[in-house]
Amino acid sequence: MVLDKRRAHLLSILNQSNAPVPVQELAFQMNVSSRTVYYDVEQINDWLSAQELALLETRHGKGLCLPESSRQHLESTVMDVGGWHYQLSKKERTLLIKANVLLQQHVSMSTFMDLTHMSRGTVAKVIADLKREFEQAGLTLHYQKGTGYKVDGAEDAQRLMLLNLVVDAFSHPEWVTVQNNIQDMALPSFVPPEDNSRVIKRLLFNVEEQLGATFTDEMADMLALQMLMMVKRMEMNRFVQLQPEEKEVLKQTDACRSASAITQELERIWPVTFPEDEICFLTMNLLSSKVQHNDISRYSERESDGLRQVIHQMIEDFQIYSFVVFDDRRGLEENLLSHIKPAYYRIKYGVKVTNELAQTIQETYADLYHLTKRVIKHLELFIGKPVPDEETAYITLHFGGWLNKEKKAVETKYRGIIVCENGIGTSNMLRSQLEELIAGLRITAILSKREYQKNRHEADIVFSTNYVKASEIPVIHVPAILNNYEKERVIQSMNQLFETEPADRSLPAALMDTIQKYATIHQKDLLQKEIMMMLDSLHTDRKELRKPMLNELLTNDTIQLQDQSPDWQEAIRTAAQPLINRASIHPEYVEAMITNVKELGPYIVIAPGIAIPHARPESGVEQLGMSLLKLDEPVAFSDKEKHKAQLIIILAAIDNQTHLKALAQLTELLSDEQAVDQMIQAASNEEILQLIHQTIEV
Repeated sequence: MVLDKRRAHLLSILNQSNAPVPVQELAFQMNVSSRTVYYDVEQINDWLSAQELALLETRHGKGLCLPESSRQHLESTVMDVGGWHYQLSKKERTLLIKANVLLQQHVSMSTFMDLTHMSRGTVAKVIADLKREFEQAGLTLHYQKGTGYKVDGAEDAQRLMLLNLVVDAFSHPEWVTVQNNIQDMALPSFVPPEDNSRVIKRLLFNVEEQLGATFTDEMADMLALQMLMMVKRMEMNRFVQLQPEEKEVLKQTDACRSASAITQELERIWPVTFPEDEICFLTMNLLSSKVQHNDISRYSERESDGLRQVIHQMIEDFQIYSFVVFDDRRGLEENLLSHIKPAYYRIKYGVKVTNELAQTIQETYADLYHLTKRVIKHLELFIGKPVPDEETAYITLHFGGWLNKEKKAVETKYRGIIVCENGIGTSNMLRSQLEELIAGLRITAILSKREYQKNRHEADIVFSTNYVKASEIPVIHVPAILNNYEKERVIQSMNQLFETEPADRSLPAALMDTIQKYATIHQKDLLQKEIMMMLDSLHTDRKELRKPMLNELLTNDTIQLQDQSPDWQEAIRTAAQPLINRASIHPEYVEAMITNVKELGPYIVIAPGIAIPHARPESGVEQLGMSLLKLDEPVAFSDKEKHKAQLIIILAAIDNQTHLKALAQLTELLSDEQAVDQMIQAASNEEILQLIHQTIEV
């Protein structure tokens, strides 16, 4: 019998915990139901029994634990949740073999087979795939009779492959076996196994103040492993060589001084000498590292001036494209600088970012991602390289986290702390979601797990994306991005903890109450989760806020066709009339739009032939609305030819978010030149509506 990945992961969690772990926490960490955990426990116990080991124990009121005798056996045999009995995925096998050829002088086929517990044929297929991957990086993986497999090629390319290998390994928290095996391979011969990354992590934490940054715990683990790899390569007599110009740039940074301090300490305790190029290579790693906090006042002018200009333009364009105004724009600029500085170095040097949330971000915040993708061009021009989707996804969270930061006077009922290891952007988005979800909640601090455990804190509630033990302050464990089910669970937990009743009953809660009247519910949490999933599948656009689609706003009643308009002011008034008729806006909103153009110029002409007048919601918006006026003859918003428009689209937003889905679809439509021409030539409302439907269906 073998353990699959999920059960091996569960056993790994219990193996690493010094205290019983509640079933609910195991379910949360593994993103499965409690029922699934109980089923997996049965399978693990069957496996433990086959190994003649003590079975998992259930401590009443506390949770599950692994008996000490089983724990010692697993650790003494270096099995780490099963070793031979753990079925590695293809990606895990590939990663282990790749690490092996880069961190060992010569490696045989039998070594690969022992490492991955796979047959010769399976390993041969992995090696064939790796040869192609190495070739694309300008490297050669080949076999030498009598010595085994080895890699030839530029050291900087091999180092980059190792850096990204670590990112891949840490992008999958359940790959504990893989991470431990890679760390064993990376250990230089003169470093005691018990020291390994512990020494390096201590040095990293010592230089945090000098860097003006706080590393996430995950980032500290990754950096420590990358540094071990660096020393291992040096032990193999493989040294990196950087371009002189690049070294001079790196040497001017605070990170270089921190790198020097770290290497000097390592030279004192280990028999190793770091050449200048290796110190600069470590500097590059530090600069590329994702951080929990960053003191931007420590940035030199040379480091920050160019990026500040880029960020200024990105925010400017985001406001134009999204038709929102950030109240705390300075805060957003500083927040983005803290994230984009390490992202700049990652993109520049080709280093990946952990991407476990990237796909979820793109799916959950598709409209925000679309807008961020439009403004990311400024960063791409500055770096001279395309920005990967994973980096764009994390920048999306920064914009999203700031959309709700409007100036509101709300009485504080609960002081909250967020413990999050996913970096600045994710933490701020989570803050935004929680403060929007819970009336009267004010998040007073965002901390890493290490920061939280180091000191006492004054708070009413802790929200943590990592498992932390509740003490005096109750803890609600949450994922980095809340879906509808998790939002419901958080509200219920708050109601239970503070003995409050929700202001209104949500549909899932109402359904649960109705079912409970007429039936006995045996697994309440599981039923509620499945109800939430069913409702989400029926309403795919259901989010914290309902965001209408473009065809719900631009309808036959809100589209007008007209030959011409005497001037741009009258064009705006005519275009807005359907929204006044619907009581979506007041006449004052129309005058506010006209005043904006008079004061700020024809900024509303976003492209040739297209103008989108708008004003702030408080200027007279009652409900979200959009209307369109198509003119046969263009109307001029200034003396310049480029400021003439035939499509006048009025936008009346009620907040910074509700209109974003429809706006993203409108942007998609207006970015198609052929579709714009067809709209301008349209002879009826139906022709325009058909174009809108075609855009939504794509």
